[in-house]
Amino acid sequence: MSRTQQCESNRWSNKTIWSIVVLAIFGNRLHWEAAEADREPTRGPIEEIVVTAEKRSENLQDVSQAITALTEDLIAKTDIGGFVDIETLAPGVTISKNEGFKKVITIRGIGNEANQNSIANPSVSYHLDGIYVASPFALNTDFLDLERIELLRGPQGTLFGQNSTGGAINVVTASPEVGQFVGNADVTIGNYESRRIRGSLNLPLGESLAARISAYANERAGYSENVSLNQELDDAAGRSGRVRVLYDGGSHLTVDLSAQYFGEEINGYAQKGLLDTTKNSRKLAQDFPSKYELESQLYSVIVNRNTGWGFIKSLTSYQRDVIYVARDNDRTDLREIPPFSILPAAVEPEKNWLDTFTQEFQLVSESSRARQLEWVAGLFFLDTSVEFEFFEKIDFGFDGEFDEITVDQVRRFEAGDYGFISNSNPTRNSLSVYFQATVPRSDQFRLIVGARHTQDRVRSTVNNFYGRSGVEDLRFESTKLTGRIGIELDLNPEAMFYSSISRGFKPGGSNLTFGREDEIAPIVVLPTYEEEVVDTFEFGLKMDVAAGRVRTNMAAFHSDYRNLQYHATDPEVFEGGVGNLPESTIRGFEIEAFISLGNSWSLSTRGAFIDSEITASHLALDNVDSDEITNRLVAGGESLFSPAVQQARASTIKDVQGNQLAKTPRTTFDLILSRENRISQAAWVETTVHVIHRGAFKHRIFNNPRTDGVPSYRRLNVYFTLFPLNGWWQATLRIKNVLDEVGINSQFTDVFGVGATSYEFIPPRTISLEIGAQF
Repeated sequence: MSRTQQCESNRWSNKTIWSIVVLAIFGNRLHWEAAEADREPTRGPIEEIVVTAEKRSENLQDVSQAITALTEDLIAKTDIGGFVDIETLAPGVTISKNEGFKKVITIRGIGNEANQNSIANPSVSYHLDGIYVASPFALNTDFLDLERIELLRGPQGTLFGQNSTGGAINVVTASPEVGQFVGNADVTIGNYESRRIRGSLNLPLGESLAARISAYANERAGYSENVSLNQELDDAAGRSGRVRVLYDGGSHLTVDLSAQYFGEEINGYAQKGLLDTTKNSRKLAQDFPSKYELESQLYSVIVNRNTGWGFIKSLTSYQRDVIYVARDNDRTDLREIPPFSILPAAVEPEKNWLDTFTQEFQLVSESSRARQLEWVAGLFFLDTSVEFEFFEKIDFGFDGEFDEITVDQVRRFEAGDYGFISNSNPTRNSLSVYFQATVPRSDQFRLIVGARHTQDRVRSTVNNFYGRSGVEDLRFESTKLTGRIGIELDLNPEAMFYSSISRGFKPGGSNLTFGREDEIAPIVVLPTYEEEVVDTFEFGLKMDVAAGRVRTNMAAFHSDYRNLQYHATDPEVFEGGVGNLPESTIRGFEIEAFISLGNSWSLSTRGAFIDSEITASHLALDNVDSDEITNRLVAGGESLFSPAVQQARASTIKDVQGNQLAKTPRTTFDLILSRENRISQAAWVETTVHVIHRGAFKHRIFNNPRTDGVPSYRRLNVYFTLFPLNGWWQATLRIKNVLDEVGINSQFTDVFGVGATSYEFIPPRTISLEIGAQF
């Protein structure tokens, strides 16, 4: 059977799928009527969720921030395997797959709009078991042996520091348990030749020592196909492992050592070009093959000592990520499009080596809900180095071949089939100190004050085009004071109102390319770019009512955003980098509700409405327009580096004031409805329906109607879990994207090279069966 036939055979009719859903939710009541007569109540008050969002363990409902906490049960039920899956379970969160291998997390309209710059920082910080993970490529790793995920929405400039202007994500893995020999394992099979095996084992190594070993392997055929080269895309072949060793010295000292590895080597991600003429969304035509490799390692030591008055904690880590990418940069097959539609281009290779060392010391007061003074103080140091290698080929002759070039040819500015070439080495180090305190003013009223001082330095050794313009040494330093002031007011024992003013910042840095002269056309891209700052005003209400069976958390916010970092293009060819938008505003409302409906039903829903706008005048050059006019002139015989081309590109400069911010849907919404049914004296079935809506948004700040509009989509997932009352196993059938919605996760326009635009789709309908066991 061919791959095409196999994929088609995996597509069940919508009528069949809907029949399964209806029967699962309602029809099972008839079949299991006898068992219902003696069922026992299972849905009690909503569970208390403990989070570490403020560097200490606290009840989620006692933390005066907008936080979405995904529990171990929810992660397992919905099969959250990586960061993109989180988007469906958190209000106001968008996770886009830029270039496939780059994940851009945007929270409340604030994300990484400069992700093609190798030293630019994200706007949502990622923490694994308290360790700050610096590499953006670590967002491509699979989740393994999780306890919970915490999403903090809004600036976290006090406790988490720089690069958390949009928020922070804390991923908490399962910790070793002293004196316990336990484990779990599961096997999953599904359509698209999906196969996955996972397992964890907790080993007691003595009275105060334990180890937890976790492993994961995942393989899948591609969801998509490059029909020109018969190459599968959107395939998977991940493997990962983690070893954690815990020394527990009782109430005085714990030492937690961890080593984690992830590796993947696949064809790559489907990026369907805007000019692609193939009819099927899951098929594309490109004449250059894709390749993707990632190796990610993280080693950490966490020491926690109880002093009697509080805790002293040391968190040390070393991180290394290596990534290799090859791709068709024009996203087309030259034989399938009209002549001179776009310059044929490919990237081979793009390589990144990232090495990071972090050290953090924390002083944390003894936790108390007796309304005593609580405080956290700390010091954080980061040192990271990036080696960046990039080679782009461009077929200026439109003959279907990339001519060989020499280093001397490039250095002498001679024409040839090459685009941007770089071998640069940016480095960054950062040092910050912080303090936050919760001060009780009465039994019901508390004041929160916090501040953080950060000093960040960037140094880049820029070596472009084999150093034909020399090797430059660029430096940029940011020094910033951020913080938070807030209040908490207990309206009654079940409800808390809070308000706060928070400031976050993301440091500036240096560009690898930038405008070099302003005689022919104005300079748009500068050698360095400024730090960005966001001030957010937030009001929130957290309530547990109806004897703990209804939980409602709401937040309204307004953000003033200054110097937003975005990908900018200069009139000079191949000179693009990061620019700054002077002023923007974001405002919105979020709600999360959880309801326990009687003995067998439960309902949860999350939603957000966000409005964003660029509020100050700013002249920028959209490379979609500039590359189009460049291609037209070059096809007509004009030299790529001629003044005429540069001036024509400058003519496309326009004001972006009034545009929407990127990757910010006005509405996001999801609803989960679950029902438990006892089918015998020994077993239960839980049926869950998950409805997801993500609204339309603009993918770039230019709001170009031809390339930047990402339409809305809706998705339906259904899960069935069978488990015995007191057994050691369970089985889960998952049908994701039941109606086979062809939704667009993101659109991407390459800021470098020929400026091609492409689509990346959400996964098609997938069906899988997981069998798991605990021992």
